[in-house]
Amino acid sequence: MFRRRATLPHMDLADEARMLAFICDVIDQTAGDWDATEDALLREYSGEDLDQARVYGMTLLIVYAEPGGPEFVRGMRDRRRRLVPALPAGAPGRGWWGRRSAS
Repeated sequence: MFRRRATLPHMDLADEARMLAFICDVIDQTAGDWDATEDALLREYSGEDLDQARVYGMTLLIVYAEPGGPEFVRGMRDRRRRLVPALPAGAPGRGWWGRRSAS
């Protein structure tokens, strides 16, 4: 019998921090709009990363709707930004261009 995984897959802490910072940015920019957040996640992620981003996004959207939620989400974004250095241009996760050759 096929058994589904009960938890999200393990993710590198730097990648997780980048994902959370991106999701917090999107939620803050869209003022907690569920549909706009879902669209942004669909454009940015795929596969298991999309599943993980959806779980984080749904949780943060619920937090954003609470009193004091927008400030909490902004603070969470700022803390995550300090945890990891910025990715160099053309690195995976740098928007829809992805990797580009140096030539």
